[in-house]
Amino acid sequence: MSPHPHLRLALLLALALPAAPAMAVAQPAQPTEQAKAAARALAGQGWEHFQAGRYEEALAAFRDAEALVHAPSLLYQAARSCERLGRLIEARSFYQRIVDEPLAASAPRAYQQAQADAKVELAALAPRIPSLEVTVTGASTSAVALTLDGQRIDPALPVERDPGNYTLVAVVPGHTPVTRTIQLKEGAREQVTLDLTPPPAAAPVTDRPAAPSGTDTRRAVLVGGGITAGAAVLAGIAFTLVANSKAGDAERQGNEVDSIGHGPGSCSSPAEPSLVRQCDELSARVDDQYLFSNLALWGFVSGGAAALGTLGYYWLAPPPSESRKQMRVLPLVTLGGGGIVAGGSF
Repeated sequence: MSPHPHLRLALLLALALPAAPAMAVAQPAQPTEQAKAAARALAGQGWEHFQAGRYEEALAAFRDAEALVHAPSLLYQAARSCERLGRLIEARSFYQRIVDEPLAASAPRAYQQAQADAKVELAALAPRIPSLEVTVTGASTSAVALTLDGQRIDPALPVERDPGNYTLVAVVPGHTPVTRTIQLKEGAREQVTLDLTPPPAAAPVTDRPAAPSGTDTRRAVLVGGGITAGAAVLAGIAFTLVANSKAGDAERQGNEVDSIGHGPGSCSSPAEPSLVRQCDELSARVDDQYLFSNLALWGFVSGGAAALGTLGYYWLAPPPSESRKQMRVLPLVTLGGGGIVAGGSF
């Protein structure tokens, strides 16, 4: 970028536009004085927009001016506007046009300076343009359709884009598309790997297992009830041990309070700070003792209830394998008399 933008603009307006015929590549028709005046006015507006940070308006003004009168210095200002907008690829194309344009030795100094500056800017811009390389696994690259913001790209080939957020979509026929949001920062060289391995086929639906028999249900109730009762009793034992330990701690803390104070009633209205702390500690330990004592009690109660419920079910539920007893009574009539016949399972 030129270190003297004001001087460059002055050269642009004062020298470049009137001297358009000095270009080595002749235009189809030389611009009229009216076109030159309009281009100068647009270039001035573009510079004002650029200085004010209105880069979209500046770019539009420089493009319109260049459409009236071709000048490398106008393309240079358009490229600078694109850079400010983050449109680095478009800026590079403007710089490249300036560098590739042959100039006659008698071309205006503003044109020659614009070309020299464009070469510097072009070299500095190249590493700032981010790129993205996508690698596909789990599917043939020939069967994958990759798009970046709707534009088709090739797998494993880096693509350049302006900085920003992009939507990457991979489509394999017969499968759900895979979508990723990619953020490309200035100068970044992003590499993304997409695993397109098809999901495993769904397992075939098998027949539902037969409902558990009555024997299985009784066995499950007995086992589950026994485990529950045993666990509750073990918990009650554990909480009892902890409660006893907490009771010992509370007793020792009570002795400590009595030694500091003036007997068993020392915590009724403690005055000394050390005694207050000891009384608070005693209260906390007594609370812990009561807590674990209650937990132990409920553990034993729960275990007993689970055991009684299990035994009650076992005793009251009829064995499912026991066949139902039936008896049938039929009349019997013969020539010599009559009677009844009883039969069935007993």
